[in-house]
Amino acid sequence: MTLLIILLTLGLVQIWGSGAPLHRDHWFDRWSTHIEGLSPLQGKEGLLIGFSILPPVLVAALAMAFAQSSAGALGGLLLGVPLLLYCLGRGNFNETLSAYLRNWYRGDFNGAAEAARPLLREIHESAAEGGRLHEQVFRGAAYSAFERLFAVLFWFILLGIPGALLFRLSALYAERARGTEREALAARWLWLLEWVPVRLMGLSFAIVGNFAGCYRAWRQCLMCRERDTDQVLESYLEGALGGIDASECSASADLSHIQRQSGAEIEGLQALLSRSLLLWITALALTVLFF
Repeated sequence: MTLLIILLTLGLVQIWGSGAPLHRDHWFDRWSTHIEGLSPLQGKEGLLIGFSILPPVLVAALAMAFAQSSAGALGGLLLGVPLLLYCLGRGNFNETLSAYLRNWYRGDFNGAAEAARPLLREIHESAAEGGRLHEQVFRGAAYSAFERLFAVLFWFILLGIPGALLFRLSALYAERARGTEREALAARWLWLLEWVPVRLMGLSFAIVGNFAGCYRAWRQCLMCRERDTDQVLESYLEGALGGIDASECSASADLSHIQRQSGAEIEGLQALLSRSLLLWITALALTVLFF
């Protein structure tokens, strides 16, 4: 049933462009605000995170258990698909990258920066300079793709809907905690949840990309406890996309070398992510078939 839920969820994402129809996070904002207002938890950052995230995860686990016990596999499917859709990342990733590339190829770096804003935590003042903007977008797009889909699928395959919801709520909580005294602990908790799946992602990149270059980066980052997830991903991608050049850019207009080179890297990233997703689904299908 795990594979069927994933396939149906990805099919709906293809139709809608994202899981936006189910992405309503006001309830979690209200719940987290309520927990933060409880006097016994004041100043206890770890308990605040735990009480904000774990009760909804437990409710989801109980709901899935009830659906499966009362309606069998069909009940689990009918509840699992919308819950997994909710757990996917926010926004339309492909549409955002396409809008960025359109502006990039026109030479409108300010428009490209604005289009890519959903992928980035911040746009630095030098973003309008092409090279600096590309570095930010490349790293932001890589992490966004990982966080919105691959990390969610990893925890779903491992722990089911409770695992996927645990990761999504942790990501939402880390976003809410930014700029507060809870930011460091919330970010560290999210980093821990990302530690294993990002290394699995690196192996996937090695298999579907430049194996030698990516595997070298994978070994260097394997036991690293200092780099952020986006830095690790960037290192993997530099290895997996090694050798890509401006001639692989699909744009037909007369563009500068930096526009073509950077565009080719973003297009290469998109292709690499698609192949990695296909690899994950194939591996899961073979596991279901033979085990």
